[in-house]
Amino acid sequence: MNYVDLHCHTTASDGTLTPSQLVARALEFGLKTIAVTDHDTTDGVAEALTAGAAAGIEVLPGIEINTDVPGGEIHVLGYFIDVTDAPFQAELRRLRAGRERRGEEITRRLTALGVPISWQRVQEIAGDAPIGRPHIARALLEAGHVNSMNEAFTLYIGRDGPAYVERMRFTPVEAVQTIKRVGGLPVLAHPIIARFTGDPIVEVNLEQTLPDMIAAGLVGLECYYPNYTQGQVQQLLAAAQRYGLVATGGTDFHGPRADRAELGSVYVPERAVTALKARRQSSTPI
Repeated sequence: MNYVDLHCHTTASDGTLTPSQLVARALEFGLKTIAVTDHDTTDGVAEALTAGAAAGIEVLPGIEINTDVPGGEIHVLGYFIDVTDAPFQAELRRLRAGRERRGEEITRRLTALGVPISWQRVQEIAGDAPIGRPHIARALLEAGHVNSMNEAFTLYIGRDGPAYVERMRFTPVEAVQTIKRVGGLPVLAHPIIARFTGDPIVEVNLEQTLPDMIAAGLVGLECYYPNYTQGQVQQLLAAAQRYGLVATGGTDFHGPRADRAELGSVYVPERAVTALKARRQSSTPI
């Protein structure tokens, strides 16, 4: 049995379940501990904490910050963050504003390419969540310009697509520092394969990437993740031990979808939660 999932998304970003629905699903599947790690926002945390307390499920307040490296992206998870910190929330608003400007420009480029979509419709699809390319892809699908979300990325908005627009630059080290400043524990997400629909696969060179991130305050490495082979898991566990990092993991759950891992379907040892809590006790914000 698996009781832990430390990588979950809700409708606060690009998931399909509300925070309360996520907790209900966790209860249904027998999970004891989950983390809400929405992209560049903590708006779903309070609701999840309330639902978790009522259901008897431990909810870790978290976030997933998207950062940029040459040729792709690296994502940094943060656990036990202080979601009430005003400067932290201001920084997240800055990141989300950059997403919105990017989304508007992508929409303009699509119109110029002869595949127009309504910016208003993109905003409606996103709702209160930070606007991202998946919302634009859904608008393209609704408008009949593509036959699938994957096709939207492949033809138009993927990194090599004609409507692609770079996001506001934010580095992995900056993400680690931002999380540390609010007492959080930064963890490098899905380090072997960072897969983005329609975008290139980024093979993270741990020997080059980890030292600077560790110097900035990185405490963990996501070693358990959907579709990792046993060999890849062992490779990451060895790296975590070598660098003194906590081995964490989760499903990167976005909702009950055929193309995504189900909640709790990746085994994550309960000692990952215990180790994070121990690091929390010994760490101090910067």
